[in-house]
Amino acid sequence: MSAQFMNMLANMAPRSNRSLEDLRNSTDPLKGMDAMELRGWASKNPMVPSRDMADALGQALLSFLHGNNTTVQDYISTRKDSLGEEALGRDLYAARWGPTRIGIYNVLLVFMTTNPDSKTRLLDLARYLIHEINVPTTASDVTGATALYWSISTKPYAQPEFAQLLFDAGASVNHRNRFGNTCGSEIAQVDFSGDTSVNVAMLRWYVEHGGDVDGKDNDGMNVRMLAEMMSKRVPKMAEVLTRGRGERKEGECGNCGREPGGDRVFANCARCKKVRYCAQECQKVDWKAHKKMCVAA
Repeated sequence: MSAQFMNMLANMAPRSNRSLEDLRNSTDPLKGMDAMELRGWASKNPMVPSRDMADALGQALLSFLHGNNTTVQDYISTRKDSLGEEALGRDLYAARWGPTRIGIYNVLLVFMTTNPDSKTRLLDLARYLIHEINVPTTASDVTGATALYWSISTKPYAQPEFAQLLFDAGASVNHRNRFGNTCGSEIAQVDFSGDTSVNVAMLRWYVEHGGDVDGKDNDGMNVRMLAEMMSKRVPKMAEVLTRGRGERKEGECGNCGREPGGDRVFANCARCKKVRYCAQECQKVDWKAHKKMCVAA
């Protein structure tokens, strides 16, 4: 282990007197051994469809997975009649399954990974939920991670097409879970028993979409530090960070590259008026690079 990693462990906050149940049922930020406790529990307690999806929506999703293309739409149609269109999106957004309480897009991600032959149909279902039912993509699980987070985290998922769909719908690559990690942190913590080229590819996706590599998590680590720690065994990850995200086209967000769409125009940097950002989060992430060239207009 590197000296940097050993130093991180030595300075890690000790386990508190909070119970595991309390950690699971709260939403506050965690660090040190508390974070490791919840992370370890979550990794050992995945959602099991046959056990955890006994509710009506869960059964509709399982039936869809097994080839019945109308079950989810039939369920949605029935719920829409009783709830109304606006409340329906909130209702589907609030649905959770399994010990780690994953949302509907996370369920689709699990299905894509375990049933790759159904991926095209599942992507179409995700598009339907996003564009026609307006189900937000920001739902998080008990660890605070979103579907986009897991879709490029490489543990165990790597579904960049699904990630792009969620990103285009407004999901953020810089969302931080309860441990202060972005999905970039998960990518950079390489499992050497697997194909490390996947980590390199997903880290490249993360960086190209405006991923923050310098912001620190609750234990003081960031993506750049983790990639450097792994550089001897996976040198291409450090190369990805050196190469950076590439140029942005006019009108795109200066950080993540998101296009405004329709008649929308992103706001300019208030100082130089030359670079546009889709949100304050992206402007904050990009400031380290942008400040070198930001001159008052």
